[in-house]
Amino acid sequence: MQTEVEQLLASLPATGIDRATRLGLALAPRMENEQWRQLVAHVAGLARTATGARQTLTAWLGDALAYGGDRGRGLITECAAAAGLDAGTLRNAKMVCTRIPVSCRHDALSWTHHCEVGLAFSDRAEIKRWLVVAETERLSTSALRRRVRAAVAADAVDGHANAIGASVTTFRFMRELRATGRSIVRERELWSKWAPNTAQFALREFRHLVDFVDVMRARSLDGIATPPRDISSN
Repeated sequence: MQTEVEQLLASLPATGIDRATRLGLALAPRMENEQWRQLVAHVAGLARTATGARQTLTAWLGDALAYGGDRGRGLITECAAAAGLDAGTLRNAKMVCTRIPVSCRHDALSWTHHCEVGLAFSDRAEIKRWLVVAETERLSTSALRRRVRAAVAADAVDGHANAIGASVTTFRFMRELRATGRSIVRERELWSKWAPNTAQFALREFRHLVDFVDVMRARSLDGIATPPRDISSN
């Protein structure tokens, strides 16, 4: 006796699909727009009438919508209504299918496993690593969700720490600049009376500061940074 997934596989169109599994559809390249839309409608109809295999049908719709790319703009809401699914579920499915092609999905894992990873990460190498972890360690979807969330949270903490580090560096630099500025103001009577040759020497000695002022002036005027001159060889 056929399982429901096997029955659904048998009901798919004979053309336009290169590969069909319980985890997704690999569609034929360069499918005509009308043929593609008919396939989307067909799968949506299957989702409406099927009593089970919801994960498989969601994955199929995700692949069909991902295949269409921008052609599917506005189609998700229509497709969700036809399939009896939530539009947010299909948006997530489309994202997962875009990030994890059928050829990269693991037969030993469920569609939900792939969603946990595909929604959390966009980097292909990171996705591949987590799918291997899930299969190798035989993680349940709930266990995988906890691991993934912990990893994402740790990355967020690291990113925040880096941002704080950058802010501290900026603060220290600004503090040094302010100290230099105070020295310049304090000794104004001295340097305002320097001879021309001393002024020329000062300009050469502090050319880095001159470059800094030029760049800051440009940024303050139009927000576009002027690339600093290469002073490493001077």
